[in-house]
Amino acid sequence: MRLSPRVIVFIALPAIWAQTPEAFSPGGKAFSARPDPEHTIAAADLALAKEPASADLLLAAARARDAVLRFSESLPLYTRGMDEYPGDVRFPRYRGHRFISTRKFDFAIADLKRAAEIAPVSFDVSYHLGLAYYLRGDYNHAAREYQRCLAMAAQPKPQFMRGMPVDWRPCQALDDNARVAITEWAWRATRRAGKPEEAEKLLATITDSMKVTDNQSYYRTLLLYKGLRTEADALAAAPEANSVATISYGVGVWHWLAGRKEHACAAWERAVSGENWSAFGFIAAEGELARGACKPARKR
Repeated sequence: MRLSPRVIVFIALPAIWAQTPEAFSPGGKAFSARPDPEHTIAAADLALAKEPASADLLLAAARARDAVLRFSESLPLYTRGMDEYPGDVRFPRYRGHRFISTRKFDFAIADLKRAAEIAPVSFDVSYHLGLAYYLRGDYNHAAREYQRCLAMAAQPKPQFMRGMPVDWRPCQALDDNARVAITEWAWRATRRAGKPEEAEKLLATITDSMKVTDNQSYYRTLLLYKGLRTEADALAAAPEANSVATISYGVGVWHWLAGRKEHACAAWERAVSGENWSAFGFIAAEGELARGACKPARKR
């Protein structure tokens, strides 16, 4: 069997992947990928080599790399998908996500806006587009995008959803898991855009009886914002690396908005103390620290 040149290039890379940084923090810290002990990448490449015209297998090869943070390899595959399947929303949606992971927020916004043109009611596209705006510090655009999706939340799921894969979530008929995820970022963006009344309305949709299974980290911090949980309650629910970054970032924002700078900075430092450098809370906290808000004032 003859492999395509594109597949051969990626098969030749594993010996050097660990030496090549996948992303850099604003301060220049290098982040690396993880190993692939189950050889999922090789299996995905082999499947793609057998059916090189399959969009699904091309996506699977890219996502296999994403799973071990090898974004320098997955990004070209998403680019190939955008070139070969320009109407397939999955490729700009996932490439935009990985531009967020690699701290290229302007590129992420461009991709996710393109994805939104293809599938305007996609929850996942809206969620990541708002996030890219937020991480760039563009809180007004972030809040506007999140509010656009949330405005559809109570509507029934439409029978026809333009550009949407059948298994994707729309902004309509949001369940509690999706609602808390997007409301968390929407509240932060709206508050930081200087619209506290609108932010308060967002919190009014959050109760302590919601059925949340997948996004407990977001749920805990929303309950903290509402005054229904303490900071200790929120942090106690963060046993995993991703949860530590997510909850610590949210706690930091809560302190920051209340004028408790030292507490905010300590929470953000905790958020970036782990190894899960692709977590959104890690990336967001990293940006806060890089903007210099936590540096001591210079003595005159």
